[in-house]
Amino acid sequence: MRFAVKFVLAIFTLSAVSAAQFSVSSTPYRHHRHTSPCPTNVTYDRVLLKRVSLISKYIFTGKVHGVNTGNTTRVYKVNIRRVLKGDLNDIGITVGFGKAASLRFSDATILVQSSIDWKCRPLRVRTYAIFLTEKHRGSIETPVRLKLVVEPVLLTLRSIDIIEAAIKGEGI
Repeated sequence: MRFAVKFVLAIFTLSAVSAAQFSVSSTPYRHHRHTSPCPTNVTYDRVLLKRVSLISKYIFTGKVHGVNTGNTTRVYKVNIRRVLKGDLNDIGITVGFGKAASLRFSDATILVQSSIDWKCRPLRVRTYAIFLTEKHRGSIETPVRLKLVVEPVLLTLRSIDIIEAAIKGEGI
């Protein structure tokens, strides 16, 4: 009987140790606590995120429809959902309804260019994120694109609160 109890305890201990080593939170490419696909992102530093949101000319939330990866750039095709900062008329988006100057919600699609170091994986298609951008004029044949100031920040209540507070000038 004692041998059976010791054997069961030994098996239980081994299974607990092996389960702890291979838990979901320790597997690579799963960042449950992060607000971005990049583990060393600006969103860990609340003050830095506020500064970047003040530097950005256009801030909006959107859904990623596609990602094109080139040699030096990454281009996101984004469906804009809500504009937090900036004017849609300045970007050159034609809006089919309402006045663009007073429009806060939109279904317009735009290209957003990233030429930042690629230490982070690109966002997946159908991911909602916050895009902190500035205007980037390409050549005549390429449309107006927005250039990312930082990598896109995944859409969470915490990140929205920080960015909206920075835009309104609260708590700086």
